[in-house]
Amino acid sequence: MPQLTDGTPQARLTFAFDIGAIAAFILVGVRSHSEAEAVSTFFRNFVPFTGAWLVTAWFAGTYRPPTPRGLLLTLAIGIPAGVLLRAVWTRSWTASDLVTFMAVAVLFASIFIGLGRVLSSLLAARLFEGRS
Repeated sequence: MPQLTDGTPQARLTFAFDIGAIAAFILVGVRSHSEAEAVSTFFRNFVPFTGAWLVTAWFAGTYRPPTPRGLLLTLAIGIPAGVLLRAVWTRSWTASDLVTFMAVAVLFASIFIGLGRVLSSLLAARLFEGRS
């Protein structure tokens, strides 16, 4: 059975930054809506988004090794799947709310993950420069 990453330090760093970017995306979303129960709201969003991301990344081979194609495929499938899982979990969305949230989630998750990829690439270049 294939592993989630190819085991290289770069793949592991990229994976960690992607998960951190999903967490940051959710934290910003929770804060922007000023929800009182921030911790439970964070986990109510983090679990389905991250679960969908991990399953999609595993199937797509996103981190074996990290590639732009794998990233785009995981963004296109994993984030919408996370929105759907969250909607099922909370049982609180109309179709128009779901479509709106999906569009916003794909846009902003892409921004956060894209920034994370830039940062992880810069850090990897410094940490792993000269290694094979």
